[in-house]
Amino acid sequence: MSTGSMMNPAPLPEDQAPHQQANVSEPLSEDQCWEYLEAARFGRLATMDDEDIEITPVNFVVDDRKLYFRTAQGPKLFRLVLTGRVAFEIDRVAGDSAWSVMVRGAGRRLTGAEELERARSLDLKPWLDTEKAEFVEIEPLRVTGRSFRLG
Repeated sequence: MSTGSMMNPAPLPEDQAPHQQANVSEPLSEDQCWEYLEAARFGRLATMDDEDIEITPVNFVVDDRKLYFRTAQGPKLFRLVLTGRVAFEIDRVAGDSAWSVMVRGAGRRLTGAEELERARSLDLKPWLDTEKAEFVEIEPLRVTGRSFRLG
């Protein structure tokens, strides 16, 4: 999947009558959400601290219904460790349809030798040629999604 196809759709026109918007959006089942998550390799991570929310693009993999990504020391990792609370989103627009999946969960930096060895086996390589020595796991607490028919 190319990153160019993962842009958010334009909002519906404000002058569209409410009755015309019926069935424009349908919920995805949890299994459908996981199918999309397992096929995706790029998403957006939302982390927060006491004053701010940051959204960061990351590449990731899914294993055993958990999400994994690599990162460097910095604000993303600091915020994640500070609160442990994260949101993660993937989406895709193709033709006249789109979908979006949101994961809310607990993020943590992996530190144990066994869990780091397992994370390294997931073939998770950074897209950029930068040092990304830290592995992070997101344990989902809630997974939701919607499909959209664009008008």
